[in-house]
Formats: sequence, C-alpha cells, structure tokens
Amino acid sequence: MLPSLLLAVDWMALLQVAIVTIVATVVISAMMSLSNWCFTPAEGSDHPTLVRKTFGIVLLGLMGLLVIFGLYLMIPYFH
Repeated sequence: MLPSLLLAVDWMALLQVAIVTIVATVVISAMMSLSNWCFTPAEGSDHPTLVRKTFGIVLLGLMGLLVIFGLYLMIPYFH
C-alpha cells in the first residue's frame, strides 16, 4: 500500500517552529526577569530610581507587544 500524501510531515518546518518557540520563550523570560530586577530597589535604597522604573516599564511594554504579535501570528482571523 502506498503512503498517503495527506500524512506527509515537513520536518524542517517543524524544527524551525520549535527553534523559534524556544528562542521566543527565552527572550520573553529574560525580559520579564530584567523588568522585575528594574523594579526592585538598589542596595541601600528604599525605592528604585526613575531610570530603572522607566526601563522596567519599557520592557513590560515590549513584552506585551511581543505577546500580541505572537497571538496575531497564531490567529488566522486577523490576517
């Protein structure tokens, strides 16, 4: 019996998806950790500096945009 063409798997495409998923997870996790670090006060201080707070907020915003972009890519209704 011949194999069906409907069951063919493009293994390279699956590998690309897996690699991109792992890289995106690492980037988003690193951004979350860095933004958390930005919101903690420096040693000997009660509050984080304005620069650290601003950088933390920018990181959270970028992370949100990355998540929204990922949802846009996954939901075919939007494109």
